[in-house]
Amino acid sequence: MTAFRVLVADKVKAQLYELPSRRSSLKALQSFVNPAGMQPERALGTSRPGRVTSGTGGGRHAFQPKHGIKEHAEEVFVRLVIAALETDAAANGGAPIVLVAAPRLLGTYRRHLPASLKDRVAVEVKLDLTKLPVLELNKRVREAVAALPMSVTSRFPTPRRRTKA
Repeated sequence: MTAFRVLVADKVKAQLYELPSRRSSLKALQSFVNPAGMQPERALGTSRPGRVTSGTGGGRHAFQPKHGIKEHAEEVFVRLVIAALETDAAANGGAPIVLVAAPRLLGTYRRHLPASLKDRVAVEVKLDLTKLPVLELNKRVREAVAALPMSVTSRFPTPRRRTKA
């Protein structure tokens, strides 16, 4: 049997679960909170954006960065979660990963995942399920994992168990 690691995330929190088998229930492993995800962008910055005076006329223009402070805080949070996921993958022998997040956030996770973890992703669920009760989340995740053909999960090595001599 293949044990899965399930990451359920949104912009504010991420929860890492273990799914020991396709028929078992989720067991919480780690929880992460992004305090910047709950605040408006104006609360994260210290002042208004800078102003630039036009060289040809007397008009002034606001100088806005390409990415906002909130987007930057979200990317820092995603990198923190991915670092913990890498540590967990190294410790457990590389179990297959199930990513559950909203489509836009899932793209951010996909963009920042290293190649070693990208190969471990078995399923991506493009829904925000962080606010569901654990029983409903368990049902949804097991449905997604049950839809996987056995050939997909057979490419992941199962952890070896020690036998008593």
